[in-house]
Amino acid sequence: MRDCADEAVQILGGAGYMRGTRVERIYREVKVMMIGGGAEEVLNDLAARQLGML
Repeated sequence: MRDCADEAVQILGGAGYMRGTRVERIYREVKVMMIGGGAEEVLNDLAARQLGML
């Protein structure tokens, strides 16, 4: 998903960063999910370790 959003911004150039465009919104949401997803991954790893699964 991130690669597609990056490519769309590259194709549209400056228009991909303009506030209110569909591509800008998707790009912003993907970035937030990457940050949140990292935290979720750490928590899943911690839970697995505590349960003796790792």
